[in-house]
Amino acid sequence: MTRVTTGPMSARRRQRWADGYDPENTRRSLVASALRLFERRGFDRTSVQEIADHARLTKGAFYHHFESKDDLLRHIHEEYLEAQLAAIHGIEAASDDPRIRVAELIRFCLTEYRAHTTIFHRERRHATGDVARKLGLVEAALAGMVQDGVAKGAFRPDIDARIAMFGLVGMCVGAYQWLHPAGPAGVDEVARQISAMVLEGLYASQSSEVP
Repeated sequence: MTRVTTGPMSARRRQRWADGYDPENTRRSLVASALRLFERRGFDRTSVQEIADHARLTKGAFYHHFESKDDLLRHIHEEYLEAQLAAIHGIEAASDDPRIRVAELIRFCLTEYRAHTTIFHRERRHATGDVARKLGLVEAALAGMVQDGVAKGAFRPDIDARIAMFGLVGMCVGAYQWLHPAGPAGVDEVARQISAMVLEGLYASQSSEVP
């Protein structure tokens, strides 16, 4: 496991790019550093200096790319929500079966953007402005996926799509508290079992098989 070092930079080498300064790599390094530290230590307990140190960059490099730690958190939130929207649209385009769509959504939630997911739901009180707007789009798309299943008769007619959506998200987010990617069950098996539980509760007919 890579050790997170947050000590003075005097004892460590600054990051250097082979072909000179690379703004995209610098920005990605800062985001990756923040994801690691925010996930492990929390947003409030992580300083800008620590983010720069862990990325092996200067504090000046940080402020060249982000106005503040809050600005960096907003970028991480937006990156996560945009990825979710893209995934939902991809899942919907790949299948018309509401059951397959929900199962694929759960698989995505448990296998992609783990750090983003943890940080977002821990720090979602900061979701304002464009972040709040994009969150609304994601929640509407997720609820729409459930509502489509109700409309097609695949899911029970008494299901409230928004309640089902929040329950589904809660199960996926909660799984990050105990799910280890290298654990004995494996992420795919955990996703299958969670899908089975969710879909059993949604099914209009209990005779259907879980995808």
